[in-house]
Amino acid sequence: MDRKRAIEHFLHYLPHHPAIGGRSPASILIGHTQAYANLVGHLIESSASSAGLVFQAMDLDDTPTERLAAAIVEADLYIFFYDASTLPNPRAEGPSFIRALQPVISEHWKKSLLFKDYGDFFYDTFSVAPARIADLNAALIDRMSQGEVLSFTDPHGSHFEASLRDMKKWTNINGVGNYDLAPGEIATHSETINGHVRFVGTFLGTIPFARKYGVLETPLEMWIENSTISRIATEVPGLEQDFNKYLDANPSNRRIEELGIGTNEGVKHLYARNAGFEERHCGLHLGLGGGAKGSHHLDLIFDSGTLAVDDQVVFSDRSGYLV
Repeated sequence: MDRKRAIEHFLHYLPHHPAIGGRSPASILIGHTQAYANLVGHLIESSASSAGLVFQAMDLDDTPTERLAAAIVEADLYIFFYDASTLPNPRAEGPSFIRALQPVISEHWKKSLLFKDYGDFFYDTFSVAPARIADLNAALIDRMSQGEVLSFTDPHGSHFEASLRDMKKWTNINGVGNYDLAPGEIATHSETINGHVRFVGTFLGTIPFARKYGVLETPLEMWIENSTISRIATEVPGLEQDFNKYLDANPSNRRIEELGIGTNEGVKHLYARNAGFEERHCGLHLGLGGGAKGSHHLDLIFDSGTLAVDDQVVFSDRSGYLV
């Protein structure tokens, strides 16, 4: 892993964040816990040659809440590096400093970058050259625009199809102009996903499925009708009850609100860290919920599979991308 190159890539993306918008100089607050002190130090040292970026670092555990809140308000952009789901005794609301700062974080979310539970996988996330991700995303979106049917299969017996003509416009997450700087995804919404999947992979969301169940090796079966999960089954102890409770809590939770395709070839595996970078893992993820008030967005990130456009393979976990 070339950590220096990864930081260079990160600094390439950073001036394109919408909160900065070409502003120069741009004041950037970096809040971090001790575990991320070395990373932050390397970032600030490497940014010395980046004209127009002015950094201020603060320790999230030791700096008073009032001072942190004032610094967030004053900064053009604030970046937090911390752990939450991977802590020994995690809380859904996050560590104490996040709970204390929640009002100001909510008010100023458009100028936030929260790298939660990334650890050293930060370097993997930014290891791929920006041009590679930009070109791959563009090629995939172009291919989707020319096709009729997107299909998915995997070694566990999954299969679904969706009409490409009825999908919403693809969102291109290539690190340039995105609120979440982690690059490597295209995403859309479809009302026409139909099939039966045997999900093997991990979860990402505010509900701690990833923490409790890790990376699934025994499938979670889902029957999908017009992008709605009609029923599920699994032999994983406790999961069927927990997942049905989630599905029944809000009608949107049964809906596939997002069809996403990860394109970051630096994210080699799934780790069940409940961290945003895992959503960039190459291949399929389906996002449930988030389309109605009171629902919770939950991503199901598949560990393997094949995506095809009109029966022509565009991705497989064995051969990678073929566009």
